[in-house]
Amino acid sequence: MEERLFEGLLEDRQANIPIQMMTLTDRDGRMTPLWFRLETEEHEVRTCRIEQIVSRDEKKYVGVREKQFICKTRLGKVCKTLEMRYSVETQKWRIFQFL
Repeated sequence: MEERLFEGLLEDRQANIPIQMMTLTDRDGRMTPLWFRLETEEHEVRTCRIEQIVSRDEKKYVGVREKQFICKTRLGKVCKTLEMRYSVETQKWRIFQFL
């Protein structure tokens, strides 16, 4: 199952997968993602630790403000670079795409 998750789901493509995110917020309001959880096709919840934040930016797409994070994470034995986005309006996190 894990191989299929990491080989099938984590392809280099746009994903839009909703996730639960644990972040650290400093006194100035700057968010730092620490780890996230996602649900697999078999409805199992997987926890993934973020090893490095490569970049962070704020984007505005069609009037929707989002915070963009490019992060490196280890998913099992696989290292992946992800683009994750936080919607300021809805306060929801998602994996936007795998890089």
